[in-house]
Amino acid sequence: MEKKYFYFQPQYVNKFKCDGSKCNAQCCRTSWDIFIDKETYKLYSQDITSHMKFNSDKGEYQILFGEKNCCPFLTENKLCRLQLEHGEKFLSLTCATYPRITSNFGYFFERSLNLSCPLAAEMILFEREPMQFEFVEVPEKIHSHGGKILCQQIESTEELRAHMIEIQVAMISILQERTLTLDQRLIVLGFFVDRLEEILSDFDEDALIKLIAAYESKKFLAEQVPLMLQSVSFDAEKFVRLMRELFEKTFDEKTSPQEKKVLDNVAANYRLTTEKKNFFEEYSPLLENYLVNEWFQNIYPWRFAGSFAQNFAEFIAEYKLFESIIFFATLKVSSDKKYLLGLIGLFMIRFEHSKEHRRRIFDRFKDLNEPFTIMESLLEGRQ
Repeated sequence: MEKKYFYFQPQYVNKFKCDGSKCNAQCCRTSWDIFIDKETYKLYSQDITSHMKFNSDKGEYQILFGEKNCCPFLTENKLCRLQLEHGEKFLSLTCATYPRITSNFGYFFERSLNLSCPLAAEMILFEREPMQFEFVEVPEKIHSHGGKILCQQIESTEELRAHMIEIQVAMISILQERTLTLDQRLIVLGFFVDRLEEILSDFDEDALIKLIAAYESKKFLAEQVPLMLQSVSFDAEKFVRLMRELFEKTFDEKTSPQEKKVLDNVAANYRLTTEKKNFFEEYSPLLENYLVNEWFQNIYPWRFAGSFAQNFAEFIAEYKLFESIIFFATLKVSSDKKYLLGLIGLFMIRFEHSKEHRRRIFDRFKDLNEPFTIMESLLEGRQ
């Protein structure tokens, strides 16, 4: 009997179909870094390896893009010549799995899609309804993609693994609570994460169960959440200063002076205005889906080795960069879906394809011991 694996994933995962003709094979173009793992490299003839070079930093081989700025194995029909001629076993880990991201907690696996893929981004972000999740059994062939699986391992205790899905569902529910603004949801999530870290530091199962039950209660939402929101005093001046700093840390020396000027204007003009209200009325579902996908995919608040507060700060800082860029783009440039998908792709490539930018922001908050300071700098809790 074929072995099966237990997965927790958004329902969109099984709906996704890779189709290079619809996205112009973007992941095989625009000089994305495509690495070839050593086991796959051994399968290749000299004719194939002549299009590759060894990357000493990664310890793997990398495909060389030619004058057309695309993978040399990409056919005119936007298909992979290696797969057409030799089968799926000739695909590297990167090519066989992208844009799927798989994580393992020991008891089960989790899977989602990278938003740097335009087809995935359109399917996920432009859905108006809240993202739905499911438990599925995945057969060996699909789980390993023909013997290849790129899986991030998440360190956790036995006690935590037993309650991980309950915790994640509770956090996702907070992010999808549409009676609150997006900033308000993030404030409530910050309180949840702060208490969660206390409970897990000296594991208290009863306290954990009570915490999850409380945040799922309509009474808690009506009575306690308003008190949380009132306790956070948004400081617009701090917001502008921090956003400018974050833009500088993220959009570094590779950014042109003109781009830096635009980015600076994004931060400086981000105020509670009529335009901003209209923006959130139209784009809140897109931003919500971004928040849920990124929180789930990157396993926050366990993304980086450090405090939950530090992980939470990095997450909302990155989100505010995303939100600000989309707001400014729709206000000053274009709200065309194709344009926005291109902009989203550039943003996600920066964060998904390089650990440097997330790490740079994470390190900015290395002295943060609780999430309330960052909430007052970046989040507006009052209507």
